[in-house]
Parts: sequence; structure tokens; C-alpha cells
Amino acid sequence: MVDGNNTHEERDWKLETAKYTLGGAGIGMLVSAFQTAYAPSKGGSALDMFGKYGGTIAFMAAMGGVFAGVDAAAAQIRGKEDYKNSAIAGCAAGLIAGARKRSIPAALGSCVFFATGMATYEYSGGFEGAMHGMTREQRDEYRAGLFASAADLKK
Repeated sequence: MVDGNNTHEERDWKLETAKYTLGGAGIGMLVSAFQTAYAPSKGGSALDMFGKYGGTIAFMAAMGGVFAGVDAAAAQIRGKEDYKNSAIAGCAAGLIAGARKRSIPAALGSCVFFATGMATYEYSGGFEGAMHGMTREQRDEYRAGLFASAADLKK
């Protein structure tokens, strides 16, 4: 995926899309189950999770699939695996959220929100962190490069 040179190793965008769509559907089912359990209606069944709140499942699945597909496609087109791909994909997923509300301002706001969030997450190293696999000296050098020194501030 990502190495020190930001080079790109080929990913199958169709497989990525399928995996994230199923993952999004799973999260959507969990949210839908909570919606069903805490709904103020009387006499409902567990299948209301699909009937009344099935749109939540489809929405989460669509967002996951769009994010993964656009992320992998952007990486293939750009030839790099970096945070910009996540920003592009986050914006596309955010547009899905705005489309659900049928509002262009909501779509643009969601685009900015998801693009910023996903790019920040990817830029910071994701789950592994940017300093994963570094030696103590490399970590110290990396940290020193993040902040201005007292000498730099006096200039």
C-alpha cells in the first residue's frame, strides 16, 4: 500500500468496493437494529430493522462502497497511494450523504467534512500510525521535524 516513496501497488477496485460495501451494510444493520430497538412504536418485530429502517442499511453500504471504489480508482489514476486519494473518496462519500438529504449545501458540507476527516486520518498514518516500524532515532527525528524549534521562532 504505502511505503516511504509514496509509490502505488495495484489494488483491485472492484474487490475493495465489494468489501467496503459489505462492511458498510454491516454497520448499517447495527445502526438499524438500534433504531428498531429504541423506536417508540408498539408491537413491532425484529424484521422492522429491514422494513422501516432498511434505508439506513442501504445508505451505509452505498457510502462504504463509494468510498472504497473512488479511493482505489483515484490511486490507480494518480499512480500514488497517499492522503489525497482518501480526500477525494471522502468527498464522494460525503456527496452520498448530501444526496440522501436532497440538499446541495448538505452535500457540499458533507463532502468537505468527510474529505477533511479521511485525509487527516490517512495523513496521520491510519491505524498503524506514521511512526510504525521506525527506530527510536527515526521517531525523534520525525517528531523534531513536526514542530518549529526555538531558534526557528526567533527568526
